[in-house]
Amino acid sequence: MSERNPVRVLIVDDHALFAEALMLTLGIDERIEVVAHAANGAEAITLTRTLRPDVVLMDLHMPGMDGIEATKAVRRVWPPARVVMVTASNSPHSRQWAYEAGVVRYVTKDTPALELLDTVVAVASTPPRLHPPRIAEAARLGRTA
Repeated sequence: MSERNPVRVLIVDDHALFAEALMLTLGIDERIEVVAHAANGAEAITLTRTLRPDVVLMDLHMPGMDGIEATKAVRRVWPPARVVMVTASNSPHSRQWAYEAGVVRYVTKDTPALELLDTVVAVASTPPRLHPPRIAEAARLGRTA
């Protein structure tokens, strides 16, 4: 088995207790390194720009900038980021808006911890999705999104 760098994760959630629990859960897996926690969308953008995480675990409902807008902004400042929406909402509309914004996976907050750990590692090894405006550009240039 070859040595691999751990998956660098940024957690974005305005609920401190949930974010801390998530940091502790992710911290038990040697394949994952939590690089920071952002309490809102604006912090997420700043931290993404400076830390360049592999995966961003994004809450959907936050004050100020919601997870949909924050995802779009994160993808603009660091296109290789894989955003996973982690939310209490199981709404089909929220799920659709999240995927349109550029998330690669949508999971609810009742997802078992081991499943979330595996999801983080799995999405880190998949090619990043292009931000929607870049999809047309890639198609024009003959690349796949």
